[in-house]
Amino acid sequence: MKATVLAVGFPLLLLSAPQALAWGDDGHETVALIAQQCLTPEAKREVTAMLAADTDNLTRHDIASAATWADRFRDVNHRQDNYTHTQNWHFVDMEITNPDLNSACFGRPQLPPREPATGGPDQVCAVDKIAQFAGELAAADTDPEERIMALKFVLHFVGDLHQPMHSSDNHDRGGNSVKVIVDGFAHKPKDELHGFWDTQFVDAIATPPSALAKKLLAQISPDQAKQWVKPPARAMDPDEQLLSMIEQWQSEAFDVAKTIAYGDPPLSKNTTQHLDSTYADNAKKAIAIQLSKGGIRLAYILNRTLGSEPSDWDTCLAH
Repeated sequence: MKATVLAVGFPLLLLSAPQALAWGDDGHETVALIAQQCLTPEAKREVTAMLAADTDNLTRHDIASAATWADRFRDVNHRQDNYTHTQNWHFVDMEITNPDLNSACFGRPQLPPREPATGGPDQVCAVDKIAQFAGELAAADTDPEERIMALKFVLHFVGDLHQPMHSSDNHDRGGNSVKVIVDGFAHKPKDELHGFWDTQFVDAIATPPSALAKKLLAQISPDQAKQWVKPPARAMDPDEQLLSMIEQWQSEAFDVAKTIAYGDPPLSKNTTQHLDSTYADNAKKAIAIQLSKGGIRLAYILNRTLGSEPSDWDTCLAH
């Protein structure tokens, strides 16, 4: 069964793609580089082989670049009037005043039997798409082309899920409608809350992504990693277990958005919001944790679906 998502690969499109509305490229690349450090040898071979076999040229075929592919793909489809197909897959717009995962995930529609995950439906949230694509990675009979796309979507959506503004909403397009001025940062008229959590606060921790990933990896302990991927205590089948874990990860990101990103009372879209240096410092600390969790959890999913051995956090995080 072939992938049914429109695949486009013209180099010039890379030059004209609009700015991504998720973690910026630096955030996504950082999550992927953290994950790469903790892949088992078998999972690393599988990832490398799949990316090497990829014929799409929207991004380079290393793991960090591939983690940005889903944004490029979405933006190309946007220009071709096919924007709605994958747009909703990048986020979980859970309202901070009335959190309801079922509503934020469009009623949790089921994937039609025998249809590849790249084929829709359009209204599915990041939680369910990660679970669907992880299932395709784990299935030995998945079409090779579909499996490559599943890998690239997983690389990206696990990062998206950990961006607090992608796991929350206040009737403001995930903070995209909230104009902000932040102490210590150069101000531009179009500065928005969402964008600061995507890029400016990320880059304020460290750049480039290789340096940021190295800095964050040095701060993650094996005990933290084990806690971040601790499965539910109750018995359940593997697919149900993974979905439950992904739901928990989204809930954690939502809590960061509600308590730190939006605050109490929540930041308003009605007037430009002034954010002081304390807000910025708290945001950077939260983002560092979220990027770290995203990388460790991405490694967990890839090792679980592509590797024969479990993650060895003591070895990959030895300082």
